[in-house]
Amino acid sequence: MLVAVYCACMISHIVKNPQLKVGECRRKMKKMFVTILLVLVAASFYTMYSSREKRSDVPVITWKTDANPQREEQVMLFREWLVKHGHVQRNKTGEIVTYTSEEADKLNRAYGTDGKPLDSSSPHYVKAGMPKPNGDVAIETANNQSVLIQAVSGMAGDVFDTDDVLGYSQLGVAMDVTEDAKKNGYGLASTYPGMAGLLTGMDGKQYAYPCNGASTALWINLSTLQKYGFKRPPLEWTPEEFEKMAKAYVAKANEGLPRQERFFFQAFDSGPGVTMAVCMARSRGYDTYNETLTRSIADNQALKDAIKLFHKWTYVDKIAPTAADVASMNTDAGYGGADFSNFLNGRYAMIEIGRYCLIRFREIQEIKDETIQFAVSQFPMYEFKNHPMTVRAAMPYRGSAHPELTKLFLQFLSDREYNRYIVENADGLPPNPHLVEDVMNEVGKNYPNERDCNELEFLWARMIALPPPASPYVKTGSSDWLQNGINRFFNSRDTLDGVLTYIQDRYNQEIETSKNANPAMKKQWEKDWEIQKKIDAYKKEGKKIPVEWIRNPFYVRYYREKGMLDESGTGGVR
Repeated sequence: MLVAVYCACMISHIVKNPQLKVGECRRKMKKMFVTILLVLVAASFYTMYSSREKRSDVPVITWKTDANPQREEQVMLFREWLVKHGHVQRNKTGEIVTYTSEEADKLNRAYGTDGKPLDSSSPHYVKAGMPKPNGDVAIETANNQSVLIQAVSGMAGDVFDTDDVLGYSQLGVAMDVTEDAKKNGYGLASTYPGMAGLLTGMDGKQYAYPCNGASTALWINLSTLQKYGFKRPPLEWTPEEFEKMAKAYVAKANEGLPRQERFFFQAFDSGPGVTMAVCMARSRGYDTYNETLTRSIADNQALKDAIKLFHKWTYVDKIAPTAADVASMNTDAGYGGADFSNFLNGRYAMIEIGRYCLIRFREIQEIKDETIQFAVSQFPMYEFKNHPMTVRAAMPYRGSAHPELTKLFLQFLSDREYNRYIVENADGLPPNPHLVEDVMNEVGKNYPNERDCNELEFLWARMIALPPPASPYVKTGSSDWLQNGINRFFNSRDTLDGVLTYIQDRYNQEIETSKNANPAMKKQWEKDWEIQKKIDAYKKEGKKIPVEWIRNPFYVRYYREKGMLDESGTGGVR
């Protein structure tokens, strides 16, 4: 109301004084809009924090996450975890405060579904006399774009989900939890080797902890393969073996049809195609970036061969759909997208996805009262076995009003109760694999049609998974130039050699733009570039490379397996 009155007064003043010059009018209008913005921001802060305190007499942190219904039960688990670990409310005399019958009934109604209160048989059922936790967490749904806007404007809540810890840490909005994480069991050593680097900033400090993760693989619809007389593919296979089976399958599955309707895999000029291309290139010792992440080296023979092969598989062998084929498919995208639906209805024999898909797979099978037989295989590749690793990380906001409770939330994510829940409910990979190996090995027994899908993704995540190619010198939100390049080649907009040059040049342009716009980043880049020169010289001379010099996690593991790494600790501090 006050904003409206202010605006009316300002506009009235301008209208009543036509003698004001254009420049002066603009200044007054600018002042008006800036004032409005400041008032709205202040009002938002007040509303956010005052509403929290009205809901609870204990500290409440906000968790900006997705709209998954499982998040509500995870909040229940956090409250129970706080009580279990002694974080309970106490009155002035030090006695533990417990729920009254009225408070317990209210919570059970809130926990219930379909308008019914929580059943007394539920493990989350609240009884009168139970201790109250001395903290709480409230869910606020958000997407990546809204979180970014809120973070830079100082309104990111207390903890938010992201897959870009590096980017947010560079914006200065992240809380450094390195020491607390080491002390309380949620440090980098508690998660997967391939995921640890996704939780740190450019300075090597820890700024997040996983909510869950994924090491995506080829998920195979065995029911579809068996329908056309094909058995389960091998767990490991070369591109040549993949091609042989794929060509035989599409020939058999499309027999008698006026046009091709069934494919072995989803489109290669897509995100899954990029993932496969990276795995294939890495299996031959090549990556998108060099050892220090200071330059793109995408113009390499391994990546060139992969893209050339994808083109052949799409337009000659037709084992994957073209863009026109995808557009012609009358498929309801629904949960998981069109690829997900095409996989379930048999148009695709396999797709790239992680075990998080089981949430939806199990629901659909229950609704349709049918059983689909599943299996998984690695991506086709050569000698050096590797797998993609991604993370949905909980990142604490530096401006949190309750930093200690926020850190307790991260500690909760690393504990057995939460990790067991993630495993049993198929919400991706558990953050702390060390605590739930027994649970992962048991969960498949309740779903025999899933075979060893759970155990294999869990195994590959711990043994061979690596984060996707990324450089701290490429700004957050930049284009996926590898996918863009594949699209260019598929659409005949460039030659194969031209595409590889294009991909590499685009990434290097991103690096130049970023470092030249940030003096501190440029200084760090120059240090890393000097180290890169040493690495190149060592490789030329056949010397082992000090592990301290290498930023790229792919090359750390690759050189270690090839006996090219010096881990004596004599390489000096970076």
